[in-house]
Amino acid sequence: MDIPIKNLVGNFILFLPMGFYLPYFMKKINKVSVFSLLMIILLFIFKVLQLVTRRGSFDIDDFILNMFGAIIGFGIWKSNVVQKLLK
Repeated sequence: MDIPIKNLVGNFILFLPMGFYLPYFMKKINKVSVFSLLMIILLFIFKVLQLVTRRGSFDIDDFILNMFGAIIGFGIWKSNVVQKLLK
């Protein structure tokens, strides 16, 4: 039971910081749709590289959890509390 929990939490938390870093370094990413499209492209590239280098697998559940973590991070980034702290 320990391995599935680590897999779920790890994949979720792994891309949570992307929700902060991408909009911080790329100022044009200020909408969820633009962020989501860019994350889908980046995740697809990461998963293909894992498949080609045989360092991981191309699992749809990993893709979904990574995407969900990144969107939650983006939601935290766009929250009023964080935006007030930045100003």
